[in-house]
Amino acid sequence: MGQNMINLKTKTHFLSLIFLLNIALVTSRHGFTSRFHVYIIDNLPPNSKLTMHCQSHDDDLGYKVLHPNDEFSFSFNMKLFGGTLFFCHFWWNDQSITFDIFNNIIAGNCGVIDGDHLECYWKVQEDGFYFGARRNPPPDYEKQHDWNQ
Repeated sequence: MGQNMINLKTKTHFLSLIFLLNIALVTSRHGFTSRFHVYIIDNLPPNSKLTMHCQSHDDDLGYKVLHPNDEFSFSFNMKLFGGTLFFCHFWWNDQSITFDIFNNIIAGNCGVIDGDHLECYWKVQEDGFYFGARRNPPPDYEKQHDWNQ
């Protein structure tokens, strides 16, 4: 009788753990974590073309071509236990670079819109990549990467 009681408790704990993990997975996919909006702004010289390819472990955002003053943006919810990461590969003229445009550290520097909505801005210029926190008021951009790092 004692062995059956231990097995029942073990099964109950295991099923409870599976249930809680399922709830955590569902909530992380349906808006119970912070929502981030990432913007990439082409501030390169006129008549130029910026090509980029952004992705995470879960999402490939595809190849994009931006022209001066164009903007590309995407939104996502942070993973429930952190670890959300997006990186991009950028090409312009004969230069290219790949770096994280969003990770746990960058998330802490994004600007709060309201409650659980945050904005992160990247501005691409001739001399490199600048990060800013939020659109209103306009972000104070700070240089993060040179083209040839």
